[in-house]
Amino acid sequence: MKGFARDLMEILRLLENYPLKSYSELAQKINLSPQTFIRRVEELRAQEVIWEVHSSLNPESLLLERHIIIFLTKSIEGIKILELACDVHPYTSSRNRIYGSNYGLFAIFDIPKGSFHNLKIFLENLLAKKYCVKYYTYKSKGKRIVYPQPFYNNIIDLDEFDLEAYLVQNTTPLYTGKEGRESSLSSLELHPIELLILRDITLDFRTPMSQLIKKYRKYLKSKKGELEDYIFPETFRPHLEEFFHEERTENAIYMDFKKRYHALIEKHVESYWLEINRKHFEMFIRFGYVIRNISREEKSRLFSLLKNERPPFNIYVEDLDRNLFLSLSLPPYYQTKLAYLMKERYEKFSAFLLDSFEYNALKYRFYVGNYDINNKEWRQDEEWMVTGVTKSIEEKLAKREYRTVQT
Repeated sequence: MKGFARDLMEILRLLENYPLKSYSELAQKINLSPQTFIRRVEELRAQEVIWEVHSSLNPESLLLERHIIIFLTKSIEGIKILELACDVHPYTSSRNRIYGSNYGLFAIFDIPKGSFHNLKIFLENLLAKKYCVKYYTYKSKGKRIVYPQPFYNNIIDLDEFDLEAYLVQNTTPLYTGKEGRESSLSSLELHPIELLILRDITLDFRTPMSQLIKKYRKYLKSKKGELEDYIFPETFRPHLEEFFHEERTENAIYMDFKKRYHALIEKHVESYWLEINRKHFEMFIRFGYVIRNISREEKSRLFSLLKNERPPFNIYVEDLDRNLFLSLSLPPYYQTKLAYLMKERYEKFSAFLLDSFEYNALKYRFYVGNYDINNKEWRQDEEWMVTGVTKSIEEKLAKREYRTVQT
């Protein structure tokens, strides 16, 4: 970006490459005082160049299954309605606007295993009410690769990178087609404290444990409506009261919390990244491709290639059984080269321009209300996944309320 200070660029690169390191450690790498480094970081936040460190949870480890849904509609108004539907549904993981021959929405739903029939009813309701004109569903096999955009490569000339040579090269097969981080458990027991941690680290992974403990204590002491983000079910209260019982020492509470926190990260966090507002740099566009009926050998080659040699651009690839979803963020020149390459290599595929800016692209915070703490299972009844959601959509549409994102 023209006029962007060189030292801020260097700080941006450090923040992206080491998103969880302390600011004191990062300041030492470029010979700045911690106070100066923090001041510069706050300057970037004030300019809305950076936001938080997000994390992505592995659905299979939580006994959830991932479904990618592509909605098609005829107008911007239709997109807004579909965005509302995703905002209201409790199991939406993320959404992006898409543009191509039709307007539409690319959405990811992480739902309880075996509950697709209720998701299907929900999707059919959207179709029957003409909120969309068509939709396509793809179930993940649990194997995926997510690489955030290397910031440095988003602001320099990439002419030296041979995209075609990279994508067509052969590599030693690593991918066997087996599931990803699939849990062997038939049930999952989560404490309310653990659910709250999962919720908060999805959108702000840098929050210190001490601040989270303080926050949950504040929840417990407050009454409904007193806090803007008072967002835990009342069924959690007895468990939180027990966790923070006055007879427990501060050290015992902290050590218990720390043990649970690190166990959750080890078991369930799949990736994490600093969210950077890339509209300031204007050097890339993002496309998504659904490659249909891809051969097992080609799928293995792509997964192995991406694992062996990380590319210098954002990439997300998801195994969809007989299909494959591939998303790349590239400068326009490279996207053009990629379009020709896709046409040459794959017989059947669909391409979508993905909008990745501001509210047109949204990652949802892990929703704690999905878990029934008493029965120790994910809620998947029709009222929770279909009728209640449909009713809420209709009520909000009647009031012309769009984008009602719940945290």
